[in-house]
Parts: sequence; C-alpha cells; structure tokens
Amino acid sequence: MNKKLKALLCSGLVFTATAMPAAYASVYNSDTDTNADLLDYIENDRREARSSFLTEEQKQLVRDALEMRKNLRDPLDPTKNVPVAVEGDDLVYDQRNGDFSATGKVKITTLDAQRFQSEHSDGNLVQNEINVPGKGHMLQMTPDQAKIILDGYRTQYNYGTKIGHMEDVNGKVDHQYIKAKRIELYPDKIIAYDGYMTKCSAANPDYRCTASMIEIYPNDKMICYDMKFWLGSIPVYSTKKKTFKLNGEDGSQQLPKIGHNKDDGLWLSKDFRYYLTHNLSLYTNWKFTTKHHFRNNASIIWDNTLGTFELTTGYFEGHDHVWLKKSPSFLYSKSIRVGHTPYTLGFSYERGSWSQKNTHSMHTYYGLGLSRDAIDLGGNHKLYLSTSYSITKESANTSDVKGFGYTAILRRHVDNRWAYYALYSFSQANSKNTLFDFDLDSYSRKIAAGVSYRLDNSNRFVVGSAFDASTHKLQDMDVYWFHDMHCYQLITRYRVKRHEVAFTLQFNPW
Repeated sequence: MNKKLKALLCSGLVFTATAMPAAYASVYNSDTDTNADLLDYIENDRREARSSFLTEEQKQLVRDALEMRKNLRDPLDPTKNVPVAVEGDDLVYDQRNGDFSATGKVKITTLDAQRFQSEHSDGNLVQNEINVPGKGHMLQMTPDQAKIILDGYRTQYNYGTKIGHMEDVNGKVDHQYIKAKRIELYPDKIIAYDGYMTKCSAANPDYRCTASMIEIYPNDKMICYDMKFWLGSIPVYSTKKKTFKLNGEDGSQQLPKIGHNKDDGLWLSKDFRYYLTHNLSLYTNWKFTTKHHFRNNASIIWDNTLGTFELTTGYFEGHDHVWLKKSPSFLYSKSIRVGHTPYTLGFSYERGSWSQKNTHSMHTYYGLGLSRDAIDLGGNHKLYLSTSYSITKESANTSDVKGFGYTAILRRHVDNRWAYYALYSFSQANSKNTLFDFDLDSYSRKIAAGVSYRLDNSNRFVVGSAFDASTHKLQDMDVYWFHDMHCYQLITRYRVKRHEVAFTLQFNPW
C-alpha cells in the first residue's frame, strides 16, 4: 500500500475517485493538501479520451462494416473469402477469374473493417488481393488488431491472409505516429523499416524514436533496433535494441517530467514499472533535485487473491515536499466486498525503519476501514461515506496514536466544464501528535472544498481549499492551471497561503 492510501485510511477515508484502466500512459495525481485529488478523475478521463480518440473516418468505417454484416444475404461462411465492397467512378470486374480494376475515388471496404482508398486500384477478389500502384490510404478497425491510419505508396495487400506492404509511409498505429520507408503488415505484427515512432502529432515531432527496424506486436510490445531517441533535432541517447511494453505494464515509454518548486528547486523525475511475472512487479521512481540531489525509491510488489504485498526502500516525498526515508519497509493491504452489500472492508499494515532528519524509528501502522459505494443524490450529486480505525506506533518515543476517523465527501460533475467537491473528515492522527510529519494535516477536523472549470480544450483551472473545522480558519488554498501546448503539458500550482508557485512540465502523457 502506498503512502497516499495510508494517509487516507488515517483520515477515515477508503475512496477511489475513479477506476483507472491499466493502459493509461500516465495517471495524474495532484500534489495537494486540499483534497483536490478528488477531481483528478477529470484529468485522467481526458487523457484516456485523447489516447483512445477515434477520427470520424474511423467511426464511419466501423459503421459501414456493421452495415455490410447486416446486409449479408446468407450466413457468413468462414471457409470462403472475406466479403468486400468495391466502389469507384469506373469499375471493371472479370467474373471468370476475379480480376478487377477501379479508378476515380476508389474505396475498397472489407467486412472485418479494413478500407483502402486511392485514385486507382486493381487486384483479384478470388485471391483477396489489392494493389495500389500510386498513393493510397489505409484504415483498419478490425477487432483485436491494431488501429491503423496510413498513407503511402505501392501498396500490396491480401485481406484474406492479412499480409501486405506499403512504401514511403506516414500515419498512426494505435497510439503511435509513424513514418517509415517501408511497412510490412502481418496478422500478428507490423514491421517498419528506416523510420520513427512518436506520440507527438506534429509534422516535425518534439520527440521521437528512430530505428532501422521497428517490430510492433499490438497490445503486447514494440522492439526497436539501432534506436536513437531525439528531442527535436538533438540526439539524446542510442541503443542497439530496446523493447517497450504496449499493454500498460511498462512505463519506459513515458518521458521524464521536469519541474520547479521552492523546496526542491529544479527537479527531474522518471517512473519505471516492470512486470517480472503476471502479478509480481518492480516499481522505481528516480528523482533528481538541485537542492537534495538524487532521491530515489524502489518497491517489489506482489498482487494475489490474498492482497497486495510490498517491500519498499528509499526516499519518499509528501505533499508539503517533506522527505521521508524507508530502509526498508513492508506493506500489506487488502480490500473485501462485504457480501452483496454496497460496503467494502479494507485492511492495511506497514512496518519498517523510518527516518526523517535526525529522527529514526521502527514504524508500525494498522488500519481498518469501511466504505460505502457512492450514494446517488440526484442531479449528478454523489455522496461517499467511510469510517476507519487506525493505530500508529513508534519505537523512538514509544508513542501510540490510535482512534476512529470518518469522512464524508460530496462530489458533483455538473457538465464538461464544471465540477466541484466538498469534504468533512476527522482523523485522530495529525502532524502535531505523531513522530513523523509526512502527508498529515496539522489539525484533526477538516473541511475541504474545491471546483474545476474548463475554459477550453487547452486550459483547465482547479481551486482547492482546506479549513480547520475546529477554528474555522483557512489552512491551505491551491490554484492549479492545466495548459496544453503542442505536444506537452504545463501544470502550474499556486499555493495561496504560502505565496509559492510550482510547475510541472511533461511531454504528452497520453
């Protein structure tokens, strides 16, 4: 269990804003003391939407393929050729051998959602062959295959065997933009020669990977040979062979983030996650700051039906940029649905060596939480309720902080522009009565509220605030600005009470 979840359990909260798909290129998590992370789902949903965006011609191809299937006169015979529709201004078809020739706005559509467009095409419908001697445009929306949009020349393709090739190509394969001298298409893979891959859609990408050969296995992996990574026109590094996972289980495709804040100075950060087996993974975070130099951490994580087991070591940074060292620490967490009820029971445990400045202690934590599924109040209002009991023990001062906590959250997604939240919580543990000041408020009773407003497709603002419910004083206020620029995103955070500005810059995280 990570530190963030532990802090939530301390405050009586067992809550996930939204279930994030594993294929996310990058999940956004707010750096906040105002519970503004309750609106993180907006940014993550937007990233997922951009990652899986379909053009109008892709949507139309899916509709046309479904319409073809509806209009079949006889049941589909898997032993016969794939049905295909050929359109053009001038069509010639030889029924004796299946040869065809088409000119003028040619459109060839197969039943399994492939389409070829050109000014001239010929081939053989008996042998499932298509030839485009000049410029051609290819679309593929076949289920369980790569989503393809390609423009190229001298195309030869067999839509029965799914084998073909195209030269002088540029376009998109799934989430990657591609340019290559030649592409070969196979049922299980795509091979590109002398080209590059990037997630930047610009004609001159801000970043790209060039290679003599790129093998793409959809939803599995991508292998680059003689690879060079470029930022603009500047080569950054090269390697003879590099494999990227494409199934969401490897963060090596994500580029480093760079940013600046008062406590760390200028920083550079990169996450890695490698699956050693199906449920055993290695996670590392590398971070360099100009004020603290290298502050890295690593974890071995094992997920199974019994729960999540984690062994972690290294430096961890809290929301207030307070650093904590674990050397090492063992964590366990498990969530269980209570029968057929809307309730979930969560248990968490951590024991390990913690250090902060000159304080060293054997830290032990137990947390038991009960949360309820969202209650629909109507008008897009969702109410989340949870309670917990936690015990925190420290060997350094023999402290024992324990007690109940509870949280109530009201959240509303008004429309595509507006969303807001309100929170009331109580936590027995706070930074004044615990040995370590790490991801804890300095008060126990908390009121938090915030709002998100999308100005346009490139700009969104979030304001979050937190109050000490006992004194009714404003404790924190954060203002976030999310700004998309070309192929990268700038996230600016202004801490109003502290008059501090921080920013994070990253290339397309989707």
